[in-house]
Amino acid sequence: MKCYEKFSKGKGQKIAPGGKRIPLILSIFLLLIASPVSPKEAFDMVLNSEIYPYPAYSFKTHFRHSLQVKVIEDNRLDYEGISKSDLANHVDASSWSEPIAIMVEKVLEREFLLSNLFDSVSRHDERSSLLLEIDLNFFSAAWRAGRSGLKPIFTIYGAVDLNASLISRRKRKILLIRNYRGNTEEEITQFRNKEGHAAIEVGKALKRVTVSLMKDIKYRLENLEAEPVEVRKGPTPIKKRPPKKQRAIKKRPPRKEQTVKKPKKPAIPQKDPGQIVLEPIGPK
Repeated sequence: MKCYEKFSKGKGQKIAPGGKRIPLILSIFLLLIASPVSPKEAFDMVLNSEIYPYPAYSFKTHFRHSLQVKVIEDNRLDYEGISKSDLANHVDASSWSEPIAIMVEKVLEREFLLSNLFDSVSRHDERSSLLLEIDLNFFSAAWRAGRSGLKPIFTIYGAVDLNASLISRRKRKILLIRNYRGNTEEEITQFRNKEGHAAIEVGKALKRVTVSLMKDIKYRLENLEAEPVEVRKGPTPIKKRPPKKQRAIKKRPPRKEQTVKKPKKPAIPQKDPGQIVLEPIGPK
């Protein structure tokens, strides 16, 4: 005998083959356990267009570069511990389909691929000409309950904070380094799926960050290509320093030698020898 539901008295029950009645609540619980699908669907920001619609922005400018997108630091535990001390309700990390850092990395990869900025975009290309490093500081989806008169009001929040660094692997140079923040807020009078609305709101915050980041990268690469490039033919000649200019030395006229007149010696008076007599030579 197969199981069947009986609603004749307004109470749904199941009758087992042995004739025993199973309460409706217990039967629903058994069906949930046997079902392969989780009763709570995880939020997938990469593939769910309601949470994050693509593309955020499309450019006409195209650069002959390949880009690697990589989240190198996940600092959310340091920042979100402070923010969760308030009275707001936050969407838990387990509510997402995969780790938040990997999910943000995939969203950025897909956005840059659809933006038409580069030849190729990948998360795993270690030989790309450009590298985009991301430090994820904050990623929060939350809501808070309030009242406006007799109607309940729910305020939902979305916040994303990250640091981005664009590095040229060929030149081994940092081209861009900047902090980006996106915050959104919306008030709704009534909604059932609070976590779902909060997930959509943090998707809006991430889109604001992504658009600002892509515009800054485009502007930086345009300025980089506008810089003049020196075309070198052959070995670069060694520039020699010009010889130092020597000061003209004025030649002084030669000095005239002064002749010193020697004093004249006084004349010595000579004695008159008188008359000289010559005697004959020989025997007398």
